[in-house]
Amino acid sequence: MIAAIVLVLIAAALLFGSGWLSCSIARKLEARFPPRGVFVTANGVRMHVLDLPAAQPSDRPLPTVLLVHGANLCSEDMRMALGERLSRKLRVIIPDRPGQGYSAPGFGPLASPAYQVTLIREVLRELGVAGPLIVVGHSFGGLIALRYALDNPDTVQGLVVINPTTHPRPQGIRWVQRVFDVLMKPSINYTVLPPMFMAMTDRVASRIFRPETPPPDYVDRSRLGLALMAKRFSGSLQEYSGLRDQLTDHVPRYGAVRVPTVIVAGSADPVVPPRIHAEALADALPGARLVRIAGAGHMAHHAHAEVIAAEIERLAGCAGGQTTLRAVERPLQAGAAPQRA
Repeated sequence: MIAAIVLVLIAAALLFGSGWLSCSIARKLEARFPPRGVFVTANGVRMHVLDLPAAQPSDRPLPTVLLVHGANLCSEDMRMALGERLSRKLRVIIPDRPGQGYSAPGFGPLASPAYQVTLIREVLRELGVAGPLIVVGHSFGGLIALRYALDNPDTVQGLVVINPTTHPRPQGIRWVQRVFDVLMKPSINYTVLPPMFMAMTDRVASRIFRPETPPPDYVDRSRLGLALMAKRFSGSLQEYSGLRDQLTDHVPRYGAVRVPTVIVAGSADPVVPPRIHAEALADALPGARLVRIAGAGHMAHHAHAEVIAAEIERLAGCAGGQTTLRAVERPLQAGAAPQRA
């Protein structure tokens, strides 16, 4: 009996110590990486967004680029990969998605692309951006970008999805769902996980970039540590937990996308395999342009930013030169919806 009580007290002390350490790490990271953008209120939710003006304004109207980051990341990932490059010619808006970065989760289900699109659209309205837009999404952000185009076809001029998460795996992975359910418990997510993640941020970065390598300063510049802290990782876990159902619901709708679309697929992406996702999306959108980048991994928008930026600028109508692609499959087919470029 005494031994059992001692074990319980030890476990409680360890959890308390882990919780205190987790809160301390989060405070230090937030002090080290303060928000760089502006805050707007979208449907009562405090959202953080980077608004990058065009460095060389055009003498004719050009669309605004909306960049939507993937899971376990924040706006800084898209800024360092594509935002600064694109803002030479175009205005670029990069929100922290709900529950990520410095954006509050709000009151809706974070796993729902419809909910996230509602908030992002309101952010744009608060910033005075009515359209036209080139919407660009990476990974889970690709699903959000697709939903944005489905819900707002009149304001979207073009769509670019990079290694998008679009289809449920054929067999599903039930044990992964059980792992998410366990990790979502506050006793785990707010105590054990943050210190563990902080000890392995470099390894996390290496895994999401494989088989390519992250930039030497990626962990700091992308603020990856912030995304792995409890309250933000909780948002990611909610997205993961509901992802399969959301993908199943969205697959029948992809054919309704009518805007000019570019699908970028890293041929070596082990995180979101192109055969299951990007190539299946291309089958659903026969008018889309499927660009395969040989040897590229999941974070293709970093190492292959020039290729992707060229596609975005082409859709925006401000392409300034030719970029050589290592592989381009199935360009826009005759009779498909014309691309405004």
